Amino acid sequence: MGKTYKGKLVVLTNEFSQSQAEYTAMAFRAGDNTTVIGSTTAGADGNVSPLFLPGGLKTMISGIGVYYPNREETQRIGIVPDIEVKPSIEGIKAGRDELLERAIEIISEN
Repeated sequence: MGKTYKGKLVVLTNEFSQSQAEYTAMAFRAGDNTTVIGSTTAGADGNVSPLFLPGGLKTMISGIGVYYPNREETQRIGIVPDIEVKPSIEGIKAGRDELLERAIEIISEN
């Protein structure tokens, strides 16, 4: 087996993170030295199935529940970050990526 990464890992999420991005955040969080930062994800994980409605309308629904290994639900709840970091108006105006800046701070800490 190859070498395993032993360093710090920071996963960035926000309300637009959904589906596979939520699975990925959950999987990385299960490892050592992982910190999830940002805002809570969309809570839209699980399979997607079509639902056909009268009048030729069609919508999509998620038909299964998704859970952490400890049985906590993620569907409609999302992945809650370990550290909440949201862009500020001042940061946006200045062209800063405050989420990335915080991730770099975490990785740089001893």
